[in-house]
Amino acid sequence: MPHRRLRFALTCFLLATATCGTSFGAVFRPSSLDPTFGKAAKPPMASTPPEGAKASWIWTAVAKDSQKVALRKSFDVKAAPERALLYVTADNYFTAYVNGQRVGGSEPKSGDDLVWRQVQRLDVTRAVKTGANTLAIEGRNDGGAAGVIALLSLRTGKSVEEVVTDSTWIASEGAPEGWEQPSFAAAWGPATEEAPLGGGAWTASGGLVGWPGLQPFASHLSRTPVAIRQVLQVDPGDGTIRGAASLTRMGRASLVVAPPTGPVGSNRPPGLVVDFGREITGRVQVDVEQGGGTLLLSYGESLGEALEKPYNGVQRIPLSAGESALGQNSAYRYAKLVFTDLAQPMRIRSIHCDHIYYPVTYRGSFDCSDPLLTQLWYTGAYTAHLCMQDDIWDAPKRDRWRWMGDLQVEGLVISNAFLDRHLMELTMDHLRADCGKPIKSHVNGIPGYSCAWVVGLSDYYMHTGALDYIKRHHDDLIELLDYFQGELDDRGVFANKRRQWTFVDWSQDFNGTTPAANRATHFFMTLMLKRGAWLLREMGDVPAAARYDAWAKRSEEAAQKYLLDPGTTFAAVPWARDRWQDNSMAVYSGIATLSQRQQIWQDVLSRMYPEKLFMTPYYLFYSISAMGMADRVPEALRFIRYFWGDMLKQGATTTWEGYDPRWPKEHFHRSLQADNGMGYFVSLCHGWSAGPTAWLTQYVLGVKPTSPGFRTVEIRPNLAGLKWAKGDVPTPHGAIHVVYRRAGMGVKAEIQVPPGVKATVVSAGYRDKPLKVGRNYLNLPG
Repeated sequence: MPHRRLRFALTCFLLATATCGTSFGAVFRPSSLDPTFGKAAKPPMASTPPEGAKASWIWTAVAKDSQKVALRKSFDVKAAPERALLYVTADNYFTAYVNGQRVGGSEPKSGDDLVWRQVQRLDVTRAVKTGANTLAIEGRNDGGAAGVIALLSLRTGKSVEEVVTDSTWIASEGAPEGWEQPSFAAAWGPATEEAPLGGGAWTASGGLVGWPGLQPFASHLSRTPVAIRQVLQVDPGDGTIRGAASLTRMGRASLVVAPPTGPVGSNRPPGLVVDFGREITGRVQVDVEQGGGTLLLSYGESLGEALEKPYNGVQRIPLSAGESALGQNSAYRYAKLVFTDLAQPMRIRSIHCDHIYYPVTYRGSFDCSDPLLTQLWYTGAYTAHLCMQDDIWDAPKRDRWRWMGDLQVEGLVISNAFLDRHLMELTMDHLRADCGKPIKSHVNGIPGYSCAWVVGLSDYYMHTGALDYIKRHHDDLIELLDYFQGELDDRGVFANKRRQWTFVDWSQDFNGTTPAANRATHFFMTLMLKRGAWLLREMGDVPAAARYDAWAKRSEEAAQKYLLDPGTTFAAVPWARDRWQDNSMAVYSGIATLSQRQQIWQDVLSRMYPEKLFMTPYYLFYSISAMGMADRVPEALRFIRYFWGDMLKQGATTTWEGYDPRWPKEHFHRSLQADNGMGYFVSLCHGWSAGPTAWLTQYVLGVKPTSPGFRTVEIRPNLAGLKWAKGDVPTPHGAIHVVYRRAGMGVKAEIQVPPGVKATVVSAGYRDKPLKVGRNYLNLPG
């Protein structure tokens, strides 16, 4: 047995190795809440066409608010089917008739303006007869998009016939009494096909629930089951619930729900509330063994949202023996399930999340001596992963849409965590195409988001080296840059002459055409011109690059001449110097000189949080980046702990759309603000808030590409008060792996450089010290 002192020294060595990661094997990755973390990326699930694949949303030629339409289809059957099922829904509501007999309908529900999402399955076997038949549907539109979609499935043995909504139906706005009867002679015109199944206005909000075989997600996505972490509430109502604790066992539950006794409708139905332990995307799946009824399903990113005001409303889902019922595809952590219409006890084998996700591997990593920062890196990466859906969305609950400002921040996170190409390029393509060809508007209708598209394109190219991709956008880039000529006043300053939405942040003076918003947009425009010129030079278009370089210089000179106040910060009047947004962008864009960066730090950003200023986590990414560019990394870390760290302390498993550490903590979700509002609609999983993940990689690990595709790299370690830090930074050539450990007054650094990367270290006492391919060991001064 080793001597006691030797055992002690050996123990210290092993602990140091485990803690500081001195070996170059796989970097220890802290546990992530991502259920796919550390697992091989699954290929997309094979998909088959849904039943009634040729069905379309139909209406009259012109949709109006508060409108009713009548729709009819006549068809023949050779023999009465063994089973006839009608799947139908309408935006907003419908009433359906088969051979003049009312068979079902939908109505407004309190707190749920998305009733159209839930497809009703109606058993109409007794209503269908041999020979001629008539299917009639009245659609009612409250406002906005309007349509009816239906599938009548007629089954006899293995034979199936289908009747679907399409242009062979006839339509009328309004109809006389008896219009739904087979004998009615309707001299109406053909219905108008508004969109195919799975398309049109009925996709971005989550798609349909309950259409047989329809997958409400893109073909490049995968699925995996995720178990309930905890059953929070069990309410038998006036019935009984047995075996709720077994629901945490995937596929091995034995939940029995018995109906209330007494007259139907006079008693409280049984229900329960479950917690999946983290924000997750997908749909609740209920596998029924025997019995049946109706499930009332509510989602919530917070418990309060699930119980009080679910953003997705209350979903009404039929339950049948031997079948799996699926809720709506969305984002949530909690689910409330209430079981109604129970004729007999129902046995359930499983309730779980059918998790829908983009199959991508974590290629980046981060770990350090502050567990809060480590947790934040993985929280941001997980947030971005959940936002990677049909393309890269701002959020998987709301808006479920691509916004370029969000993507410019989110894209940096994705590049540092996953280095994905497919979804990044798909989303960038969609955003640019939405502007029209020739261009008709700014990206997302926001001048600053046009700037973000160019800057995001250059960020993406720097990380991937995808020259083939940016060349495809050569003409798009020039057209977008030139579009800004129409926004300038005679001084060359951005003036929003087209009067588009000058959004900078959900904050006073930064959401609309104001001097502050215009100023921040001018700074972003200057950065766009610089990056655009660089991209064109990379493509070999030197004349165009020179033209935009010259414009960028004029724009920078205009900013210094017209947008600088007497105190040398970029604010129009002294009282506005606590406005972080425009001053942060002045630094981020490179307009602020070295001395101005320090002045902005002293006069603006050193105030750990302006007393009366609300800022979103989105624009605070530019603020912490400005701190980093002003060599204030320790101070930026303190702010990150204060702001995002407090978000984590409140139980966040993904980064929130809006937050302020000073807001009420009790029932916190009610108090969150964003999008000019407050309350449960605010997203708790928002990609624009994940910026610290990219920031920690760039400013603590200090790894930054200096030429496209990491052909050359600058590594500037900065422990900033940490005892140690380590991580992987993905490149097209393989990961750059770094380990830093405080040693006395200096830092011991171990850096592994993959082939194809020319890396240099920048540190006090070193200037562009070259590193060799493979392992490098350095002793760096403090």
